Amino acid sequence: MIEFKIVAHFGKPGYIAHPYWPEMARLIDIQKQSGVNRAKSEANRRKALEEYLSANKMTLADYTALQTAAARPFHTDVAGLIIIPADKVLAFLVNVTDMLRAASRPCAKSQIRSRIRATDWSTPKTAPDGVWQRFAVVSAGTGQKLSNQRGFRSSSYIENFDATGSLSIDPEFVKPSVLENAVRDGGANVGIGASRSMGWGRFTVTEFVET
Repeated sequence: MIEFKIVAHFGKPGYIAHPYWPEMARLIDIQKQSGVNRAKSEANRRKALEEYLSANKMTLADYTALQTAAARPFHTDVAGLIIIPADKVLAFLVNVTDMLRAASRPCAKSQIRSRIRATDWSTPKTAPDGVWQRFAVVSAGTGQKLSNQRGFRSSSYIENFDATGSLSIDPEFVKPSVLENAVRDGGANVGIGASRSMGWGRFTVTEFVET
């Protein structure tokens, strides 16, 4: 295996992670099972929540802590620095491979996670640079429009930073030059993270060197 150091520069718009945490799944389950979302008044919502928490040996403080954990906008390392996790890097490569012509693919899409090893990409950021707010059409999974009223969405983002990580490959199966070109093309045209279709997550590779 040979390893390549990568430095990727993100400008504007920057990077949105919008991770779906296990705590978010738990929070949604509580809101559904307690009947909070079905209650029409604030008093009834509060009562439904308190009854559910009491029956499940949770306190309001536990619920508040769960809300906070579920709303974390980025993954971070032990030092509190925002990172782009390795699995997101590999997902990016899968997306890129799916969009490239066969001759430009570093390997088959189904082999990305077995042929290529990725590390987390570290950043110098510790907090969001801003919040992107917009209204979106509310649709079902089938694409059917559910309401004429648009839903409010907000996402924290970071911008103007360098992300540093590495990719490791066996050159017998993945050509370094093809991988580099794929990463460069993907950074410019595909992006990484959330809201890629809206232009977020684009980057420029400023360093791709064997270590």
